[in-house]
Amino acid sequence: MIIRLGRLTPGYFRLLQRQVSGEIQMQPQNSLIDPIAMTMATVGTCVSLYSAMQMAERVHLKQANA
Repeated sequence: MIIRLGRLTPGYFRLLQRQVSGEIQMQPQNSLIDPIAMTMATVGTCVSLYSAMQMAERVHLKQANA
């Protein structure tokens, strides 16, 4: 679940504490938000892994040529 950050006031912290403890249930705003967020996180992780592999390959090739 994605929680939008509001103003960081003591009342807002109390609201967050009540949500975590289960006293307050948030109504889902849009059912597409969670799958879209998971897809974006997966794509970001894959791009990061690909970039790291490309950098490691370049370092390996430079060491082999030296």
